[in-house]
Amino acid sequence: MKQKTILGIIGVVVIGALIVIVYFFSQKTYLIDQHAAAILACYTGDSSGTTDQPIPNNSVQYVKETSRLFINMPKDLYPRDLQYSWTTVAGNASAGSVGGGFGEAEGAAPGCWSSYMDFEGSGEVDLRVKSVVEGAPDYFVRFIVSSV
Repeated sequence: MKQKTILGIIGVVVIGALIVIVYFFSQKTYLIDQHAAAILACYTGDSSGTTDQPIPNNSVQYVKETSRLFINMPKDLYPRDLQYSWTTVAGNASAGSVGGGFGEAEGAAPGCWSSYMDFEGSGEVDLRVKSVVEGAPDYFVRFIVSSV
């Protein structure tokens, strides 16, 4: 009889622990999804869908040398200045701001920074922006730049 009671208590504890674990991971996933949604919300697009295309976190983007595009991020998650967030990982690819300082491109969605970027050279360049919010993921995108 005592053995059944002990097994019952152990079973309740294990089930309780599983519930806590499932709850914790579901909340963590929600936060990650919430941050991803905040990044994508910074891209307003246009009616033709040809400009201001969303650049999802943890993505690989293929661009041509001299390509120009907007990189937008929520102000409450990421700092404005992207200047020191770029690393060339292969070749001589690089990225620089055109049309104003980093984060100052016109037409940004409310609550977002917008940088109009130009790519030069060929190879791979990474953008990694550390979040200013504890627990929020870094914004990371690898750009593969090919010659024109």
